[in-house]
Amino acid sequence: MKIFPTQIETYLNCPRKYHFGRDPELRKKYFKSSPHLVLGNAVHDALQYFFDITKVKIPDRTYETLCDLLRDAWGGRGLFARNSWKQKRAREEAFGDDRETEKAWGQKGLNILYRFFNTQDISAVPLTAEQFHELRLTDGVILGGKVDRIDRLEDGSLVVIDYKTGKPPRQRDQDEIAEKDLQLAAYALLVARKFRGKVSRCSYLYLNDELEVGYEPDDDLLSRKEAQLTEICTRMVKAWDDDDFPATPNPLCGWCDFREICAEGQEYQKQRDAAVGAQSDLPF
Repeated sequence: MKIFPTQIETYLNCPRKYHFGRDPELRKKYFKSSPHLVLGNAVHDALQYFFDITKVKIPDRTYETLCDLLRDAWGGRGLFARNSWKQKRAREEAFGDDRETEKAWGQKGLNILYRFFNTQDISAVPLTAEQFHELRLTDGVILGGKVDRIDRLEDGSLVVIDYKTGKPPRQRDQDEIAEKDLQLAAYALLVARKFRGKVSRCSYLYLNDELEVGYEPDDDLLSRKEAQLTEICTRMVKAWDDDDFPATPNPLCGWCDFREICAEGQEYQKQRDAAVGAQSDLPF
């Protein structure tokens, strides 16, 4: 069974959402694109091709080139023409006929890339960008993941970078992040095993805030994270065997694509909305 770090996070948040998300028919019926998804995917695709020297030579790495890549990725054209139908559907779901809203989100993407271009090393040549990597975690589980970017430093060590277009966390202490994080740790394991090298740093790069948040994983930390990931993945496999995916209502229910078919999520959100409504009844 192949399991991805994002699936692990979803399972820990709500097993039922994870289960629904693995059903192709349910995904097709209930999963919808959003402005955030369109923006995030286009920014990731643009940066992938921008740093691919077979697509864009280093002397040609200008801000204008980066903007053109974003527009092409957004519209599913040029180098991204293979995604034209997919992008057309995503844009329709996210924006409908509202061209002004789409323009505003597109401008946000251009602004994000402007800050990236002016604060990051645009001459870098990543070892890989937006590529899938995997390792056999147990006899029954393959841990796989798409790593946004891997750099190799002069000393031979590796740096794992995960781009984020959303808001950064309030907690930015390196030790606390290292203790709670699973996604970056999973990527670090994948990269260290595949390239047989030391991962000197793994980071989330919050593009909209020009903020890098991460930590330096040592062997002890990665060993503990591997044990934790193994335990969770074993539970996930057992959940499939037992068909046991309970709902765990939480504040993210309001944004869940499957709330329409989840009675627990609906009830939780109903109570949450009622509580918010009561608090908003102010005398001034």
